[in-house]
This record gives sequence, structure tokens and C-alpha cells, in this order.
Amino acid sequence: MNRDYDVIVIGAGAAGLAAALGASQAGASVLVIEADRQVGGSSRLSGGHFYAAGTSVQRDAGVANDSAEAMFEHYMTLNQWLVEPSVVRRYCDLSAPTFEWLKGLGVEFRPEGVYRSGVSSVPRGHRPEGGGARIVEVLHGHLGDRNVDVVFNTRANELIADASGRINGVRAGDDVATCGAVILSTGGFGANPGLLQQHYPQAARAGNWSWYIGTPFAQGDAFAMAQALDADLAGHDRGLLLVTPGFSRDLEVLLPGWLVMVNATGHRFADETSPYTVLGGLIEREGGHAFAVFDEAARAAARPSPISQAYWVNDVLARKADEGRIARADTLEALALRIGADPAVLAGTIARYNADCVRGVDSVYFKEAASGMRPIVSPPFYAAELRPAIICWTGAGLRIDADTRVLRRDEAFIPGLYAAGETVGSLHGDRYIGGGGSYGPCVVFGRLAGTTAAAYVQALVD
Repeated sequence: MNRDYDVIVIGAGAAGLAAALGASQAGASVLVIEADRQVGGSSRLSGGHFYAAGTSVQRDAGVANDSAEAMFEHYMTLNQWLVEPSVVRRYCDLSAPTFEWLKGLGVEFRPEGVYRSGVSSVPRGHRPEGGGARIVEVLHGHLGDRNVDVVFNTRANELIADASGRINGVRAGDDVATCGAVILSTGGFGANPGLLQQHYPQAARAGNWSWYIGTPFAQGDAFAMAQALDADLAGHDRGLLLVTPGFSRDLEVLLPGWLVMVNATGHRFADETSPYTVLGGLIEREGGHAFAVFDEAARAAARPSPISQAYWVNDVLARKADEGRIARADTLEALALRIGADPAVLAGTIARYNADCVRGVDSVYFKEAASGMRPIVSPPFYAAELRPAIICWTGAGLRIDADTRVLRRDEAFIPGLYAAGETVGSLHGDRYIGGGGSYGPCVVFGRLAGTTAAAYVQALVD
């Protein structure tokens, strides 16, 4: 059969580049279509951390006996089994082999870069030297030696199928390229307000507090193209929202330990230093906003730190209080009235917390004293509103099977159509697994989609 390419990959982030390389290594000719003027997408802006179990770098770091089985159990338990087990299991099984493949291509991961990612007690986060941009650079660099063409400033807008429903081409404006298979790796939809409203209403509810940390090209192009073929969707209203006081558009995801976080009634409800992977969800359960309470002594002592350079700094806090963005009052009871909380509840919450500070032990939520716990006793008192509003990535997308084939609503797969990366909605639950839990699947399922699509096209020839 005459065709322009064996495989067409739409999107050139980490997933698309891994797919193109995987397909070409399996002998396929590949076209990559990218809407931006450069490769990388949001992957280039990311830290590039890779969540994996049973890697050589873990062993070098002294983490012995970790396994895909243990990773799968943790992943499923964290998300109360509300994700597709077959897809999660494939990620767990392929995480280490794909990690070693990426390492073998030239991405450097050092033992000191292995860390406890998310809420896991096992260090599975792998920090690459050079971040996500380096991974993109390495993957793209390897394409130069292979049968791969990359076109930029081109937005695909339609998938072409034959009379039997088999995918055999892509339309980009007035141009058409024919192929044996297509891999959708167009990324998420964090830069598309309409799709956020439809598929991630939790993020849309943040209103003008909300902003997206990824590329403006993350428009969710795969939705329209695949749904025109009756593709199924998964992961509605899932993603990762990072917590912010809304002072500016600076990416700072952790709270300092000297804050006390309370809900709308004035009750404390979590360890303020909880991982960013769960903090947003904890606040969402309290109605989508909370308040960080502190006193004048803490404000005056707040200096730039590795945790914060822009938000929790003395002069910034004073300025925001003067502007009315932070509530300020001479008593805790008056502060409670300013934020709509119960004065007796807030006063009691702070009294209990202060007693724990004196003992040096958080008796309720076990926040470590070394995080900066300090009593709240020096007026004036302050309360800064917090919301999960910074869109890190979106979790809704196309439903796939464990071989990355895109499924229709009737559970059949669309012949010749595959998906990988943030375009996929089958993998992520209500709680983010941890640092690298998005980038890792991009590479894992990107490479798998490439090799699977190439095998499918070869079978057509045979």
C-alpha cells in the first residue's frame, strides 16, 4: 500500500518524541506534526522527574527490592482503585525498563537525585540532570539519525479513516498526509478555558485565581479529532491544582511550616507542610478555599527561602495586608469575623496549636517541629486566603487500553489510532501519585505507542 509515512505522531512533547523514536527504532517511517515552532511543549518547561520502581539508580542510591508490584499496589491504593488497573499496571511494569532506555539514550540520573515522591515511603522520584528540557533535547537529538520528519507551526485538525474505520491519514488545514497509524500526543488542555470548563470544572471554578504553568499550545486538540470517531473519554475533573495565595503568578507550591491552615469555620484540617500532591485536594474538600493564619512575629521574621521567594516574605505580606488581600486584626476573634469563621473555634484552634508548639509536638496532624512551628501570640494577626488554583496538568483525556490503543465508547478500539502523554485520561486518579507521575507516563506510553503502532503497520503490510 502506498502511503506517505508508516506512522504520524501529532505533538512533539516528551510523549510524542518518545513515540517517534520508538516507532522509528521498530523500523517505521515517521512524521511528527507540531503546532509550536519548537519541540518540547509543556515537557520542556517541566522538571522532567520520572516516577519508576526497580531502577538501577534506585539501587545505586541504596533503595533495594523495590518492584513494579509494590508500585502498582501503592498507586491503586492511593487512588482507591478508581483508575483503570490494566493501564496502571502497564505503566508500573514498563517504568523501570523505559527509564533504563531513556538513561541509555544519554539522560543522566544521579543517585542523589532519587527522592520520596508524593506520599510514598519508597523513593521513586528520579530527578534528571537538566530537567525536562534535557530529556526533550536527548529524544529530539536521536531522531536526527532516523527516518523521521518533523514539521513545525502546523496544527493537525482531522483524522482520516477509510470506509472500515481504519485510520489512514491526517489533515492539517488544506494538507493531507497518509499513513498506516496515528499517535495522538497533543498534550493537555490547560490553556483552553472552554475545555477546562467542560472537562476540569474544579479548575475552572478557581476563576481569575487560576493560571496554567504549561505551554499556550496545550489546547486539547485531540478531543475534537478523536471524538469525531466516537472515542471514549476518561478522567473527568481530574488533574493537579497547586495551592496559591493568589498574590502573583509565581510557581511556589509549598507552604512554610510557621503557618496554621484553617477552613471556613476556623478548624485546622491538615499538616500545613503536606506534599503538594495532596494539599490541593485537602483544601478542595473544605470547599475550595482555606486560610493561612499567622501573627506579626512570624510575618516580621519571614525571609526568602528555598520554599518561597515571592509569597511568604515579610515585606510582601505587609504590602498585601495594606492592600486588603490579607485580613489583619488585633485579636483572633476579630480576625475570625474578618474571614467569616467562628471566633470561638478559631481562638480554640490556635490555643491548641500554641500548646503543641510549647511541647514541640503537633499532637493532631504530626507536622514536624523542625518545619518552623511557632506559636501565634503576637498581634496583629493575619489570615491569607488559599486556593488550589495553579493548573499544573490536566488529567481528563482519551481512554486507552494497556497497549495505548484509543477506545471507542462501545469498548472497541479505533483501528490504527493510539494515544500517549497528557492526552490520555485512563491513568490518573483524584490524587497525583507524586513528582514524576506525569512525565514518567509520557515517556513510558509514548515509547509503547510508537512500538505498538509500528508493529500494527507492519502487520498491515504482511
